[in-house]
Amino acid sequence: MPEIIQGGWDELIGRSDLKGRTVRVTVLDDNREDPWLKLLQAWADSHQPLAQRIDDSRDSIYSGTLDDPR
Repeated sequence: MPEIIQGGWDELIGRSDLKGRTVRVTVLDDNREDPWLKLLQAWADSHQPLAQRIDDSRDSIYSGTLDDPR
């Protein structure tokens, strides 16, 4: 079973218990400047948020249809 080990790169790279093991790295706090993300954020900022939450529950989707499991 995979083991989750968290920490900073400098801390983890020096750990002797990880030497010789297969490791997968997932970067959690990406600080790169991505132009696509900037455009997406600008688009989101230029639009009004929804006035009300949308009910996408199973009951809402199937209510009043032939597939209504109730």
